[in-house]
Amino acid sequence: MQPVKNKGVTYLLIAAVAVVWGIIIYRVLFTDPPSEQDFVAGPTPVHEPFDEYIAKEDTLRLSLNYRDPFLTNANANAAAAAEATATMAPVPHAAQPMKPIAPPVNWGAIKYTGYITNPKTKKQVSILTVNGKERMVAEGESLEGVKLLKNKRDSVLLSWMGKQKYIKQ
Repeated sequence: MQPVKNKGVTYLLIAAVAVVWGIIIYRVLFTDPPSEQDFVAGPTPVHEPFDEYIAKEDTLRLSLNYRDPFLTNANANAAAAAEATATMAPVPHAAQPMKPIAPPVNWGAIKYTGYITNPKTKKQVSILTVNGKERMVAEGESLEGVKLLKNKRDSVLLSWMGKQKYIKQ
């Protein structure tokens, strides 16, 4: 479609734009701002029955019989915690030597992301992530002290710090 090169239409459109802008400028500059007398209050709305409701009495009761944690002294809290741990520690008997307590094992640092099967040898190699290091490990191999005992499709049996656990994919 080719543009129409008609000078008459162009002059008519320029005149129309000038008229529209002239009206806008006239209304902005030469009209008085509305006064309070120009505003007429309309009729007050009638309350419908569905807008009104009866507020039910609150039946919930708060149990406020605990101490305020913001009013206590931090030193008093530390002393109370130390006293509580001292009273809860087991007392060793003279006849029985006290055994050292093993720290809990953090299995969250180990993730099993999948496995790969060699098509020729049919040997499975698991992909493990231990402490952010990702490696391929076969059965019997170790990574960062974690030994892979058994490969399965959806999980692996691992041994770490004397404990064994299945980790799922």
